[in-house]
Amino acid sequence: MSTSQDEKKKVVLERVTPESLKLYAPRLAAILCRQITHQNRSINFLNPFSTSQAIEIFENASSSLTKSGAGRKIMWVAKLPSSETDTALKSLDMDGKETDHSEIVGTVQLAFHFSPNGVHRTEVGKLIVDDRYERRGIARTLMDELHRTAKEQGSTLCLLDTEAGYAEHFYSKLGWKLSGYVPGYAMTPDGKEKRDAAFMYLEL
Repeated sequence: MSTSQDEKKKVVLERVTPESLKLYAPRLAAILCRQITHQNRSINFLNPFSTSQAIEIFENASSSLTKSGAGRKIMWVAKLPSSETDTALKSLDMDGKETDHSEIVGTVQLAFHFSPNGVHRTEVGKLIVDDRYERRGIARTLMDELHRTAKEQGSTLCLLDTEAGYAEHFYSKLGWKLSGYVPGYAMTPDGKEKRDAAFMYLEL
């Protein structure tokens, strides 16, 4: 029996713990690296950078995942449904080495502000989807869960920044509003161009 299109679009969300992050970080780093090397996205690094540096970006969130108050973070991964895990595309790091957990196809983080006068404020971080699985509603599924959790835990205002012209339309469809642009905010991976950033907000 063939898998329907609706079934193919479903992903399973998992909340990440410090323990699971150790296992998942290489796969998450591989997704990030594909966005930089295949999509020329301005995310953290200038070329050349290493697999270990990309892994560290995610592992650095570990201590924040254990906090229960201000400054805490929540991280999710999106996984292929069980019907598709056997056919998951191979995951390779920057060195061409295969990673585990190829069933992970996206991730996002929610950060709660650390200052007492900002406890009502949250920020979206590292919304990244494997570019080979785009247009399956993965990013939207991750953001819907982020919105729900942020509101449930008392956040009334959520913030994010994104490369101008890249994902603004996506966020706008989810109810986000544009606050403004900052010119030349981040350099391209080759360091030859400075790209503008769009800052957006959502009142929950």
